[in-house]
Amino acid sequence: MAIPDRIHQEFLMIKAAFESGSVTKMSQLDKQKSTRIAALIGMNQGRYGAKLLNPEDFSPSEITRMSLIINIDPGLIMNVIKNQLLKTEMERVLKNIKKEEEKKLAKTKKD
Repeated sequence: MAIPDRIHQEFLMIKAAFESGSVTKMSQLDKQKSTRIAALIGMNQGRYGAKLLNPEDFSPSEITRMSLIINIDPGLIMNVIKNQLLKTEMERVLKNIKKEEEKKLAKTKKD
């Protein structure tokens, strides 16, 4: 059994965007047939939209289903999510480092 070609044809622009690297955030897909994608992967629109904003919440099976209907390697979607998550987590870690260094500096000044 295979995904009908007519389904893949609906998502050619999204496929090209992933393959060219122009998708850098999952939230960019919000205006790209999101209702149709949500339905085809078996998710309601609200949940799909929420996961586009917090892509780390997508399960591996949801990513796989999305890749099957778009007709791309699931690794392309995972790379976008990974890069987005790395950026967010780097900002968080740097903020924590700064906070801890400020605490340490304040303690040193007290002593």
